Amino acid sequence: MSAFEQVYQLSEQLYQLVLQPLAKDEREERIEKITSLLEKREQLLPKVQPPFTSSEKELFQQILTWNDVITAKFTELKAQIQQDMIQTKKSKKTSQQYVNPYQNVSTSDGMFYDKRK
Repeated sequence: MSAFEQVYQLSEQLYQLVLQPLAKDEREERIEKITSLLEKREQLLPKVQPPFTSSEKELFQQILTWNDVITAKFTELKAQIQQDMIQTKKSKKTSQQYVNPYQNVSTSDGMFYDKRK
């Protein structure tokens, strides 16, 4: 199998992987699989050299189409992760305020300083 065909197969696997619905508890595994496939594909890309046959050109167009979808799904995944991080920070802050409600109370409350002499 040529390097071009291997790149095509890896791109197809990536495409199928990102199209599957993603649960929060499966996210780490999915990211690891995606990273593995991307690394394999990245190693094969330098081995793909022109001239290309007409069938390889068609496969290349399919890879480009898949890459657009893959990139869009990566953007969605990044947004989900960012949203989860924000939510985690909020819940952490809320739970900390519940544990120690007087942590952020200013000590100068109720005091008045007269600067006149």
